[in-house]
Amino acid sequence: MLEKIVSRIENPGIKLIIKYIQAEGKQIKKVFAIAVFGSVLGAFVPLVYGKVIRMAGDGTSAIEHILLLVLMWMTIDQVRNWTTRYSDRQGVYASWNIDYNLFMGSLAHLIRLPMSYLSEQRLGKTVQRVERGADSLGRMVRDVLFSLVPHFLSLVFSFALMFWIQWQLGILVLLTVVFYTLAMTSSNKKIVALNRENRKIWEAAWGHMWDVTANVKAVKANTNEGFEIKRIEANFEKCYSNERRAQNLRNKIQTYEHLIFGGGSVFTLASGALMLRWGMIDAGGLFSFLGYIQLAYTPFSRLAHNWRFVLETLVIEERVAKFLDEKEEDYESGERMRFTGDIEFDDVTFRYGESGNEILKNINLTVKEDETVAIVGESGVGKTTLIDLISRYYSLTKGKITIGGKDIREWNLDSLRSQIAVVPQDLSLFNDTIKLNIAYGNIERITDDSAIKDVARASYAHNFITGEGFVNGYDQIVGERGVKLSAGQKQRVAIARALLRDPKILILDEATSALDSESEMYVQQALEALIKSRTTFIIAHRLSTVKKADKIVVMHDGSIVEIGKHDELIARNGIYKKLVDLQSFQA
Repeated sequence: MLEKIVSRIENPGIKLIIKYIQAEGKQIKKVFAIAVFGSVLGAFVPLVYGKVIRMAGDGTSAIEHILLLVLMWMTIDQVRNWTTRYSDRQGVYASWNIDYNLFMGSLAHLIRLPMSYLSEQRLGKTVQRVERGADSLGRMVRDVLFSLVPHFLSLVFSFALMFWIQWQLGILVLLTVVFYTLAMTSSNKKIVALNRENRKIWEAAWGHMWDVTANVKAVKANTNEGFEIKRIEANFEKCYSNERRAQNLRNKIQTYEHLIFGGGSVFTLASGALMLRWGMIDAGGLFSFLGYIQLAYTPFSRLAHNWRFVLETLVIEERVAKFLDEKEEDYESGERMRFTGDIEFDDVTFRYGESGNEILKNINLTVKEDETVAIVGESGVGKTTLIDLISRYYSLTKGKITIGGKDIREWNLDSLRSQIAVVPQDLSLFNDTIKLNIAYGNIERITDDSAIKDVARASYAHNFITGEGFVNGYDQIVGERGVKLSAGQKQRVAIARALLRDPKILILDEATSALDSESEMYVQQALEALIKSRTTFIIAHRLSTVKKADKIVVMHDGSIVEIGKHDELIARNGIYKKLVDLQSFQA
């Protein structure tokens, strides 16, 4: 039944809220039952008040009966307090679970999204959206959900009993509530509109902060601290300006509440006093009625506040739902096997998005198994993009790529990438141990100290890891993005990671940064060990590397214009020779 109702809901924020609340269904039902029980008990308290006043006033009731009613009153009050404490405590536990499930589910979704999405986003903005969404949903469950039904029941019982005690006075209270509802509706709409605008600005501000912290060295190097602080201040000032306007509207609603409810209570009390004088109600009934006014106004005020919070939360959850609707990469389908054979690019064309310029144009290339191919060309001609397509980071616009004659789209994505290792020119390390950063190439072997040390030795990294500068050896923390390691040391850690992965296909984006002669020697020796018996693609920047390749692929303006060995291409007197003559390669 609930599934049918949910399927008809169009608002993505509501669907998201229901989905995660359903996951805690058993706990929530239990808390609801306790909270409702306490709410029903609380509805009888003013009746007991009135009964005590009536019995004490008529002078005929036995003192034992009055004391019994007082005892009943105290018992009901204590049980009601217990149900409130219990539902509050269990509500906190349920909200923690919902917060955790949404946050972890969203982060898992983020990691599984394709590069085509991630490369277009500010990740700080996305993470902030997720964090805010999880926190708001948890707070809504804790502060709103478990009080919603009890407050609503208190309101219904209060009005029912007020009309039962004195229906004319009940109409006065009802008119007060209706008047308040009309007064706050317009302000609520304005608050929601401001919150919707604020969410976009807030996420953009956090995205910018993420960029600044990730590039803090560039900020300092260019002495742009003041410039960035002003940009961040400008974003947050917009947020705070909107928030101040929203808070003014909330204060306005609270003012309406005090004036309308206060005025309504005074008017109702005066009317009740007149009715008491005219014999239309007795003292006990009036006392009970006044108790029910309080019992009605308090939950209605909280319901109104909760409704505003629900509307504000919906704005946030709509944006989280939009993010969660992004299609993940498919890690499940396709064949899982160790592949062999040649890699072929068959008329491959690629562009970013549907309307972007073509980055690669009609690429046709065959790379033999265990062959080393150097890809050269000016910056921006599509060298890195060509290599990224092998790992299926992006979908082809046209054509296909095959391994052993099989289209890579038919391979299981996890299996495909597990047989590919990338050694980037600037390895971004985790702020963790050297051991973890090496084991990241094959994380299942993180406890295999022997294997980690073997690949570290093979990559000429073991000596510096166990040297004087690293007092904790393999447990040394490398700092944010590996800041405590030199360029040569990071390169050797990257090579060790690739060796531990033991890939069939190796992708090497050769470092352009100048290394000292000793680091250069170690890195080159480590690379020679890594390349053996693997199909290797090198985005080459060194002439020495290019000369050693089995095949050189020259790219220009997104196309392959020359293929051959060094001497052959020099003899052709084409683009490759021009690159060499212009010293586009390092020695």
